[in-house]
Amino acid sequence: MDAFTEKVAPPHLRQRHPAPLPLLILIAAIQPIAMNMYVPAMAAMQGDLQTSASALQATLWAFLLATALGQLVAGPLSDMFGRRHVLLGGLSLFMVGTVICTLAQSVETLIAGRIIQGIGGCAGLVLSRAIIRDVHGAANSASMIGYVTMGMAVGPLITPALGGVIYEAWSWRVIFAVIGAFGLFALAVSVLRLEETHPAAGKRTGIFSAWRRELKELLAIADFWRFALTLGALCVAFFSFIAGGAFIAIDIYELSASQYGVLFIFVVAGYVAGNFVTGRFGPRFGVVPMIIVGNAISLLGVAIALVLGLLSVFHPLALFAPMFVVGVGNGFALPNTVAGCVSVKPELAGSASGLAGAFQVGSGALSSIVVGLLIDAQAFSNMLWAILIPMCAGATAAFMLSLTLRSESLK
Repeated sequence: MDAFTEKVAPPHLRQRHPAPLPLLILIAAIQPIAMNMYVPAMAAMQGDLQTSASALQATLWAFLLATALGQLVAGPLSDMFGRRHVLLGGLSLFMVGTVICTLAQSVETLIAGRIIQGIGGCAGLVLSRAIIRDVHGAANSASMIGYVTMGMAVGPLITPALGGVIYEAWSWRVIFAVIGAFGLFALAVSVLRLEETHPAAGKRTGIFSAWRRELKELLAIADFWRFALTLGALCVAFFSFIAGGAFIAIDIYELSASQYGVLFIFVVAGYVAGNFVTGRFGPRFGVVPMIIVGNAISLLGVAIALVLGLLSVFHPLALFAPMFVVGVGNGFALPNTVAGCVSVKPELAGSASGLAGAFQVGSGALSSIVVGLLIDAQAFSNMLWAILIPMCAGATAAFMLSLTLRSESLK
C-alpha cells in the first residue's frame, strides 16, 4: 500500500493493499490520454479523411458525451457490483474502440470508435475517484484526488507533444495504436494489482430502477447541484481551448503539429502545479476556499488572454502563456469540486462521481460543439475569438457559482 493510503486508510483496509496510488493514477490517465494525444494531428486528419472541421471535432465531443453518459452508468454499477469488475469491463471496451479508431477509413467510423472508447475509458476516470472515497473518506478525498489528478496529468503533459511527433514521423493511425498500448498496460496492471474496495451489494435485479432512484436522490440535493454546476462551468474554458487550440495554432500561427504539442505543455504544466498545491495544502485551507481561489485564478488567466487579443498581440505565447494560469486555477478548483460532489452523500459516492463526471465532460462536449460551429461558420474575422469568448463565459460562470458553495454541506 502507498504511504498516503497507509496513513489515512481505515483499519480494516490497511493490510489489504486494495488500490495503490500509482495504479489509480494510471487508470485515471487513460481518458485524458485518449482525448489529448491525437489533438495535434486534427487539422491534418481533416484533409486525410476529407471532412470539415466541425465533423472532425465531432470525434472530440462525441468522445466527451460518451464519457459523460458512460460515467452515469459506471458509477451506479460499481456501487452494485463492485469497482473491480466494472473497471476491467470498461478498459476492455476501451480497447475495442481503440482498434476501430486505428483502422477507421472515414470520419463516421472514427466517431463510432471514439464513442466506444469514451464509454469504456470513463470507467478509470470515475472509479478512481470512487475508490479514493472508499479508502480515504471525506476528510482526505480532495487531497488524494489532487495527487491523482496531478499524477495523471503527467500523461497529457507529454502525450500531445508525443502525438505530434508520431504524426510527423508516421501517421495519425499510429497515435491511436500507442493509445491502445497505454490501455492494454492499464488493463493488465489492473488485473494483477487492483483489489475490491467496495464489495458488491448483492443486488442483481432492479439495476436501472436503483440507478434512477440514486440519481433522483442526488439531483434533489441543492448542494450537489451547486458543486456539479461549478464543475461543469470550470471545464468549459479548458475544453474550449482543446477544441480550437490546434486549429488556431496551425492556421493562424502556422505551427507544426509537434510545435503545438510542445506549447500545450503550458496548459497541463499549470494544471499539475495547481494539483500539487491542492494535494499539499488543500486540507489545510478547505474545499470551498480552494474552489473559489482556483476559479478566480482561471478567470484571471482568461482575462489576460482577452486583453492580449484586444491589443492584437500576435504571438503563440499570447494564447498559451495565459493558459498556464488557467491550468493552475483548474488544478486548485477541479479536484476540490469533485471531492465536494462525492461528499454531499457519501453512501452514493459511485453514483455521485459518475454524475459529477457527466456534468464535467458534458459541458466540455457542448463547448467543443460551440467552438467547432463558430470556426466553421467563420463567425469572427479572427478565429481566436471563437475560443476566447466561450472560455470567458465558462470561467465567469464558474467563479460566480463557486461563491454559492457551502462548506457545511460536506460530510
